[in-house]
Amino acid sequence: MKKSIMVLFFLLLMVSATLMIGETLVVYSNFALISSNKVQRTNGFLIIPTTNFTIQNSLSTSFPIKWYRYHKGELCSLQAFLNAYVGKSIEFKFQDGSVKTLKLLSAKPQILQNPHTGNVYFSPVGEYIFPSPILTDEKNYFVVSTNATRLSYNYISTNIGWNAFYTLNMNSSTLDAKLLLWNETDTAFKNFHLFFVAGKQFEEFQKSGIYPKALAIRGSQTPENSSFNSYEGYKVYNFGIVKTLDANSKVYFSLFSKKVNVEKINVAYNPSQNFTKVLQAVRIKHEFALPAGTISIYDEKDEIPYYLGQAKVQDSPASSVLEIPYGENFNVEVKNVKVRHSIVSKKSFVDYYRFYVVNHSNKEESVWIYEYVPQSSEVMSKTLNIERISANEIRFYVKAMANSEENFDYEVRASY
Repeated sequence: MKKSIMVLFFLLLMVSATLMIGETLVVYSNFALISSNKVQRTNGFLIIPTTNFTIQNSLSTSFPIKWYRYHKGELCSLQAFLNAYVGKSIEFKFQDGSVKTLKLLSAKPQILQNPHTGNVYFSPVGEYIFPSPILTDEKNYFVVSTNATRLSYNYISTNIGWNAFYTLNMNSSTLDAKLLLWNETDTAFKNFHLFFVAGKQFEEFQKSGIYPKALAIRGSQTPENSSFNSYEGYKVYNFGIVKTLDANSKVYFSLFSKKVNVEKINVAYNPSQNFTKVLQAVRIKHEFALPAGTISIYDEKDEIPYYLGQAKVQDSPASSVLEIPYGENFNVEVKNVKVRHSIVSKKSFVDYYRFYVVNHSNKEESVWIYEYVPQSSEVMSKTLNIERISANEIRFYVKAMANSEENFDYEVRASY
């Protein structure tokens, strides 16, 4: 494996000194590092059971091995029968009902030959009749050649991962978080140590393009212990021992329920020259790390709960402020019009803008405006307090009285 994958193995060694006891899942957003010591000895080799989405070159062992190979489970299918009978005689029933004994020359494409007449049939339409069933090994495993009698190991499997889901109650300023662990492999895990890792890892292995459909969501599980740690720029959540994770299943785990500082605002990002509705958003100041996920926002009025909207959340470290748009404001519209472009010299110009806000509601509304400007430009206004938040982005704040239309001017001086 490449350097980035080796970091994952070092992480596994860090998170617990007891990982080699029983089974451990270190779960990332779309794959898992699986650690165990469950092996079987057969014909002088050790057999390591795996999922059906194992990365074949990801095996790492605690003891030197001579060599290993990966066995991908074989499905009992027509293609498996054809592969087993290549070069042998089988019976074939044609559409007219006649049955002939033919030799299977090729399984893919399907080519048969009549040994008596020499006639060749290419992908004929009809029914194969095989003389006996075939033996297929449907299990997935590593075959390891080693002198060791016991072996601890790690391997990576795709089709296991997790997502974070947040629920924000605006009325109580409470943020609830839960993690959805999904296992879309054919393997069930019992009494295993569970870790979630938040952060982006560079992946240098190829993932399978086959994703089986997951079954219905199972009920919530409560781990015996849960804790939080940081390691090498990642966030690690330790959920202790989990009793079961079924094959093709999903399970929710509660992460936290905490108070946050919440402010409801209106925002407009780079408004066009035509009136468009502003966005409703929340600013959330949090003193704890938030892994990337999806947030659903609710509020209450007269003891009636309302769903306000949903949005994606990026990884956000502690002591940060998230600004999350979740829907449009029905009553407020804005536009930003370039009213004049003036050439000052061969290498400089001034653009004059007029910003409009229309408030159709019966209360005062305020809007935060974000606008891109040329890098190293100078932005000026007699009426607006304009803040430069990056080299090429500004922000300012406007208010509009109830049932009114307001406009504000600013200018941008820049050079070519």
